[in-house]
Amino acid sequence: MMRIIFLDIDGVLATDNDYGRRMDNKWGAYMFDEKCVKVLNEILEVTGAEIILSSDWKSHYSLNEIREFFEFNGIHKGPIGYTKVSKTYTGDNLEGGRSDEINDWIKQHNTKDDLTYVVVDDLDLSIKYGDISGNYIRGFESFVHCKRTREGIKQTGIKEKIIKKLC
Repeated sequence: MMRIIFLDIDGVLATDNDYGRRMDNKWGAYMFDEKCVKVLNEILEVTGAEIILSSDWKSHYSLNEIREFFEFNGIHKGPIGYTKVSKTYTGDNLEGGRSDEINDWIKQHNTKDDLTYVVVDDLDLSIKYGDISGNYIRGFESFVHCKRTREGIKQTGIKEKIIKKLC
């Protein structure tokens, strides 16, 4: 069985306090919160999950650059891939676009129904959103909301929710 974490970065690993806190790195990107990194590493160790990046950072960096950046920040495991950018991913419909991207990845890769996953994001992906054709996409039941973007994944109870959904 494959365990996947669909992972956002802003508001999850890089908290509101981290925006603009640029370090001297070759990516020109800001650093992740150290406590959020620690929590993610603990989740990865306990679950053995792989990361699929659903963050819009995928539009700015290659997969190899993202992997290097994860390593630079002390994350033990980089993403194995990322979701493709959907046509519904616009400023007016970020949640719907993100949902489209994750649903498309699941449909494409879950051929044997041997996939266990959790979606971790600061956007609320638990509700339904319309796609570009006016159809509605079911929200994710296996979703953990990091709604306190100053805390991200280190928010009390988040780590336990993610582990429970994956194990």
